Amino acid sequence: MSYARKSKKKIPRRIYIFTEGSVTEPKYFREFIQYFKISQAQVKVIDRESTASSPESVIKEMDYYKKSNPFKTKNDIYCMVIDTDRWGKNLKLAVDDARQRGYLVALSNPCFEIWLLMHFQDADTILKKANVLKTKKDINIIIHSKNICGITITGKNEIDYFPRTDSAVRTAEKLDPKPQQRLLQQIGSRVYLLVNILKEYI
Repeated sequence: MSYARKSKKKIPRRIYIFTEGSVTEPKYFREFIQYFKISQAQVKVIDRESTASSPESVIKEMDYYKKSNPFKTKNDIYCMVIDTDRWGKNLKLAVDDARQRGYLVALSNPCFEIWLLMHFQDADTILKKANVLKTKKDINIIIHSKNICGITITGKNEIDYFPRTDSAVRTAEKLDPKPQQRLLQQIGSRVYLLVNILKEYI
């Protein structure tokens, strides 16, 4: 599929994506870039050298990469994709720290998988089920149930998720009425902020 909205003028910049998770998230974004043939911007999903998954460890790697990057420009975007689920009070400090550094924070509550669910269910449905969507396992059970949009999940992003990206963005935006606040006030995902930037180059 292709998006109806096209950017008239592409901003000369590179987008660097750093993820807390080491499997699902980087695979999703690498395949997203390939599926939508994003070629007018150099979008890179950065392999993490550390196995530590805390937001603080992600920020440290972003700092190091940015400092040593020979191709950096003032317009570049550095984005961290992280979860809310297990970081407690440290999360607020990490988000503040990232924002002060000028990093985009694509935060999900409780986890990245809620963004995947948004490809199939609208905001009202997700809010009604919020009490049973508290963990990655909870959300995956719903995604892989036979009742999800009447389809069978194949495990292939290009079939399951990417054709429904617009729907996921609309749902995420509705669940995040105050994106200027550092943390999500309810179940939701700010992955849409990154996806909207990537859409400019489709």
